[in-house]
Amino acid sequence: MIFKDIDGNDLFLIGVNYWPASSAINMWTEWNPEELIEDVGRMNQLGLNCCRPFLYMPAFMEREDQVNPIMMERLEFFLNICEENELYSFPTIIVGHMSGEDWDVQWRDGADFITDRRIVDAVKLYISTVVKRTSGFKYILGWLLSNELPNYIEQQSPDAISQWVREIISTIKAIDPNRPVSIGDGGWCPEIIGEENGFHLRKLNQYQDFVGLHYYPRGMSPWRHTYTTAFRTRLAREWGKSVIIEEFGTSTTLCSEENQADYYRSVFYSALINGAEGALSWCLNDFDFKDKRPYSHHAYEERFGVVKTDKSLKPAAKEFKTFNKIASELIQPEYQQIEQLAALFIPSNYYYEYPYQFQPEFKQWYDLYLETFTLLKRANLDVKMVFEPAQELENEGQYSHELQLNPEKSPVLFIPRMKLMTKPMRIQLDEYIRTGGTVYFSFANDSWVLDWHELAGVETDCKFGVPDFYDSDSLEIVVKEDWGCFQRGQKLQIPLNNSDPEFGYCPVLETSAKVLMEDKSGSPFLIEHSVGEGTVYFCSFPIEMLALSSHDEQWKYILSRIYRSIYQTVYTNPLFSIEGDGLEMGVWNKGALYQVLIFNHAWVEQQGLLTTRLSNWKIEQSTVVYDQKKSNKIEFSLSRKSVCHLTLSKH
Repeated sequence: MIFKDIDGNDLFLIGVNYWPASSAINMWTEWNPEELIEDVGRMNQLGLNCCRPFLYMPAFMEREDQVNPIMMERLEFFLNICEENELYSFPTIIVGHMSGEDWDVQWRDGADFITDRRIVDAVKLYISTVVKRTSGFKYILGWLLSNELPNYIEQQSPDAISQWVREIISTIKAIDPNRPVSIGDGGWCPEIIGEENGFHLRKLNQYQDFVGLHYYPRGMSPWRHTYTTAFRTRLAREWGKSVIIEEFGTSTTLCSEENQADYYRSVFYSALINGAEGALSWCLNDFDFKDKRPYSHHAYEERFGVVKTDKSLKPAAKEFKTFNKIASELIQPEYQQIEQLAALFIPSNYYYEYPYQFQPEFKQWYDLYLETFTLLKRANLDVKMVFEPAQELENEGQYSHELQLNPEKSPVLFIPRMKLMTKPMRIQLDEYIRTGGTVYFSFANDSWVLDWHELAGVETDCKFGVPDFYDSDSLEIVVKEDWGCFQRGQKLQIPLNNSDPEFGYCPVLETSAKVLMEDKSGSPFLIEHSVGEGTVYFCSFPIEMLALSSHDEQWKYILSRIYRSIYQTVYTNPLFSIEGDGLEMGVWNKGALYQVLIFNHAWVEQQGLLTTRLSNWKIEQSTVVYDQKKSNKIEFSLSRKSVCHLTLSKH
């Protein structure tokens, strides 16, 4: 854990982004110290351990050659309140974007914020002044350079942004070398969101100490929505720095107050289970202004708080204390999290754009991998990411990072729509399989991966430039023998989509591999192929693409059972396993004690089955009623968006 309390103990951050209700972004100029005292005290009472205050830059830097001394005095007053309440803080220094509008300093006068030397020097003066004046406060936990800087600056080159970040963070470290620093960019980088914006995590992590994710997911799938926390956390963790959920939340103009609380709960527990080191909501207070920008034109922004304008609490406010009690125990060094991870392969063209691809090339990379991740999680799997190194052509063809696929560390690898892959990665994949790795991949029309048909053990009837489709809206699949979660003769119905070449299937003429499932005409749907000491599973349909285009969640759950069946061939006797659609589990061990958290991501009640191979064990406590029908199995039900906390001991 990167964050420690003043006694040196590991600290899981649980807090809020903060503006006072009476003034919001004008906190420093519409000064109300009594309100700040009341708010910080309320944060303490609610069980929060940190907050994120914002230094509104137009107020702090009215002149480019001086930081406003009155604003500095007010900042010190606020930090003193935090000290008195033992509340940690993350001062966010460059606040030029906020809540749907940009707020610029007058003296910038259109100059480039990142590359203009005059502006850079003024920003360094600003930041160094703030850090020098306040670094003596022991409850400052770290520094954030900005609030969503990509929104505030113009499009910039990755090199320019990296140079700016290096220089600004070096300025802070020269004054305060021991506190962690992060950019405050929201983690809106191609490695996370699959879109280019100049903020390259693989480069910026050389300078920042942790990654702060901001996200407000919206879309058609409740499953992709609820697993966004886990997905983005896992993507960010692979680049080597600690990760926090720096900003999440929802306005109660967009949902009910009860469902806001449900969403908070899903983020808190998923963040903890997937290895984030904190979660800060947006935000503490509701607002109610007659005509104050940006709220006058973004009115829904006034209802993101957990404290209403009359100071009564929304249900979400009650989630902090309960969760904090659990998280603060499980993150201590004496507890070790037990994980048996499946790996999801992320190709380099997700975060790096190679020239001259076939056009029109598929662009929904983020949605595709989130959909696949969601299906893996619905199969109750622990999932990590494996990023293919990008060959950066502008960097003399050097690779972004090193990757060594190891069957011992990553025994099973899932590759949806295996379409693009560098030659070194293809060679390494062969070696991984031959030395004992297990790989699943699905078909992609116009695949650029060399010799994939040999990898799968199939001879195909694929045509150049012309996809193959069945002339129907659905396809019946038959299970040929008992395998994994499936029984011989079981029939599965999958929807088809003939609207785009990306949905085309692979016509298989013959195969030397074992056919596990076939369509009604006898053509292989899922096969198992032995290669060296390893195993390859190949699906002749781009089923993740079909899942992405479908709203039929029933067959998607069946698809997730294919993933679970493959996973079970590798992890044949796990210490703990959970069954139930959308149940996400985390397990922590301390000596003879095991703590188990199970969160229900579904919007309906779900039945769960927990299986353990522990011997001589008993349940010390449970937050749900359960039925232990067998010595190693526990049945229970979880209401929507609720958590089960079990404590088991060996004796």
